[in-house]
Amino acid sequence: MRGNTEGGCEVNGIIRVFPEITSFTPTDEMVCSDCPEFKDGGYVPEHREVHVCCVFTWDKPKAEWLYSQWKEMTDKPVKLGGPAYDDPGQEYEPGMYVRHGITFTSRGCPNNCSFCFVPKREGKIRELEIKAGNEIQDNNFLACSDVHRRKVYEMLSKQKAIRFVGGLEAARLTDWDIEELRKLRIKELWIACDSDNHIKTTTKAINKLVKAGFVDRKGNPARDKIRCYALIGDDISKNEARLRKIFECGALPFAQLYQPAEKINYSSEWKRLATTWSRPAATMAHMKAVKEG
Repeated sequence: MRGNTEGGCEVNGIIRVFPEITSFTPTDEMVCSDCPEFKDGGYVPEHREVHVCCVFTWDKPKAEWLYSQWKEMTDKPVKLGGPAYDDPGQEYEPGMYVRHGITFTSRGCPNNCSFCFVPKREGKIRELEIKAGNEIQDNNFLACSDVHRRKVYEMLSKQKAIRFVGGLEAARLTDWDIEELRKLRIKELWIACDSDNHIKTTTKAINKLVKAGFVDRKGNPARDKIRCYALIGDDISKNEARLRKIFECGALPFAQLYQPAEKINYSSEWKRLATTWSRPAATMAHMKAVKEG
């Protein structure tokens, strides 16, 4: 089990088991990523259920092994689920399956992007009860109603180091939203430019954010605050051109190699491109070299 207690989630009496620990995983003492060490009389906290939580489809074999192991170790109910098993997501409980600070205020997305699992798993859009947090992880926050977004902005007015990690759809970013964002203590705003078809709307959104004051002390675009997801994996030259365009507009790209349900093993050339455009220091050095010819 992980060592420190956080936020009191352990009072629910649910052990949460994750096949992979990430920066999103809760950190309380009822969270673990394995189980064999408990077989020979090791300590298992008092619990009423065990939930094996799987996010990525390629982790399903390990998740299913963990499920079978825990079934042998406890007489309490053991459940297997998570996004990898098309769990649509219900009301959000802070600290249960992701660490405290992260919050979901909605589920689903009204778009039907061919590469995205969200609409298939979670449906179009469902607004949830708003729980406090400084990192908004909604798949498409801007698709929510004006009333819901206003309530979220009110909640965020009491938060610091705010991050819209789930991504803001550039085409839905209104002047009113930008004004509300400008009032907040923003650390990062994430938008997305997943194909060449999105370049125009992405450029427009970035320009609006810069004009609204998302700039550094020298008046240059605040790339540390304006971040941009960019899906890559089909054409190296076109993907590189799109990543450069995002950077030149004033945002810092974050390249993501497309991964379907069956994980793709990309070539070293693709991996180098992804590394260059997903690590800020590497991206800045690369673009400096490009500028210098």
